[in-house]
Amino acid sequence: MSTRSLRAIDREQKSVTRAEGSRGAHPVVPALCSALLLWFSFPPASWGWLAWVALAPLFLLVRSERSRWAIYCGAWAGGLLFWLLSIHWVRLTDPTAWLAWLVMALFLSLWWPAFLFVTRLAVRRLKLPMMVAAPVVWVGLEFLRAFVLTGFPWYYLAHSQYRYLHLIQISDFSGSLGLSFLVAMANACWVDLLTRPLFRPTPRGTRLAPAQALRLTVLALSMAATLGYGAYRLSTAQFRTGPRLALLQSNIKQEYKTKRSPEEILATYQRLVVKALSADPPPDLIVWPETSYPYGFVALDPLLDSASFAAQVKSLDSKGSVEFWLDKLQRVSSQLHGWVDSAKIPMLVGSLYYDFHRTGLSRYNAAILFEPGSQAIQTYFKLHLVPFGEYVPLIQTFPWLIALTPFRGTDHVPGLSFGREPRWFDMKGVRFATAICFEDSLPDVVRRFFAETRDGHPPDILINISNDGWFQWSDELDMHLAVSVFRAVENRVPLARAVNTGISALIDGNGRIDAQLPKNTEGVLVGSVWLDDRVSMYTSWGDWPGQACLLISIGLLPLGLGQFFYKRPRGDGKSRVTPSPSLPLTH
Repeated sequence: MSTRSLRAIDREQKSVTRAEGSRGAHPVVPALCSALLLWFSFPPASWGWLAWVALAPLFLLVRSERSRWAIYCGAWAGGLLFWLLSIHWVRLTDPTAWLAWLVMALFLSLWWPAFLFVTRLAVRRLKLPMMVAAPVVWVGLEFLRAFVLTGFPWYYLAHSQYRYLHLIQISDFSGSLGLSFLVAMANACWVDLLTRPLFRPTPRGTRLAPAQALRLTVLALSMAATLGYGAYRLSTAQFRTGPRLALLQSNIKQEYKTKRSPEEILATYQRLVVKALSADPPPDLIVWPETSYPYGFVALDPLLDSASFAAQVKSLDSKGSVEFWLDKLQRVSSQLHGWVDSAKIPMLVGSLYYDFHRTGLSRYNAAILFEPGSQAIQTYFKLHLVPFGEYVPLIQTFPWLIALTPFRGTDHVPGLSFGREPRWFDMKGVRFATAICFEDSLPDVVRRFFAETRDGHPPDILINISNDGWFQWSDELDMHLAVSVFRAVENRVPLARAVNTGISALIDGNGRIDAQLPKNTEGVLVGSVWLDDRVSMYTSWGDWPGQACLLISIGLLPLGLGQFFYKRPRGDGKSRVTPSPSLPLTH
């Protein structure tokens, strides 16, 4: 048969495929299905098993013959629905925060059409297997999302699996992104099984197609290896009893926290401390939530001259006085040290920290360790501040950005200072690190506490102090807990969380939640942490799967676009590709 006849048959087959595709559902339908299924995979529903099939409808669009406009608009609509549902709790921070919620969801929704664009180039132009291209691109984009615009590494595919201990153990060498890769690969496998011939005729009868058998074998071996590794790590874990902690959980919504008098707030924590002291046996450390001490701690450089001190006071508060801040420094220090001396138990207190020093005034979101019988303190200053909540980026250049914050219509614009480096707390032979607020959801930030120790002694415990009262007891609290589980496994360290409004918890180095307080309650969680002596490859290597997948995805773009333009027809309708010689057809 001639080459012209082969081309005619090929065009006919493609036209039939397009016609069949045009009669099917609009691309927005499978994309919206994926959005809903994926949303149910995460808290509050936490149907983690759904994640293994949730993306299959979206992945089907990789092979769709619909118009590109319909495909990418459908993917964008699906992404928008998913993110509107997932981060609805952003709007709860303030009555005007609906705008920030919409802007954030619109931005994050672009990830879905971006994924589809790169994956279609890889599969349709470069002929890469779907089971390779889809997970590589998806994980590459998840990794990228952890850094763009200060990063939002929430709702990774892996996070839907936080309750499945055997699966999440691979995080100690691949990070959470390794499990995301496996979940995405499974979804791609189902698409290939649906869209490619499953069986083929042989002289011995109908048999499973070799390509499909290979796909199923790869997926089965990957699952078996993951579960086998998880079983090994769980069975060989050997924990040692560590210090006994009392985690204070207040139940103060942010709007009440800003309206209540400092005396009322302090009375709440006095009540919780008394309850913690009544525990039998008593705790070794009492942990307060983030910014729970309502007055703020004041530090004054003894070499700061009085004129500079007065100028810094005026920059902080135009109506403030030097006498007020000197008095506050004395009262706050006496109160906290006196309280700890009376309790005879160290306390880790979350507080704002006003640092008047020779190079200028700094305001930190801090964790401060007070120990009985000592006037010395140990401090950690938050490294990763939350944009629009703790500082407003580019506010001087774009004043309208204040509309995206809870501070619109006020003279108060948040302007906290960034901590410069990770710090550790040493107490009675035990070292612990403290991640403040969303820092426990940032794998690269938490990893710094373990990778940057200079004396070879990484922290024995990771403590998270947080204030989730901004989110009014929504599913953000559940999701925050789910994400934090992976920090424990990645670095093989016990994690303790003391959180205003919840969820305070004790998590061991396997990611098992040993104890937790319900959200929307006030209470004290007392328990011993289980020290874990295992080392983690992730601590040394970091998110290498994400880095590799992102680099590959970036490399796919020029290759795929080159194929796209190379194969586009010329003005005379002829392709730039040299036609293959005619092949004999047997009937």
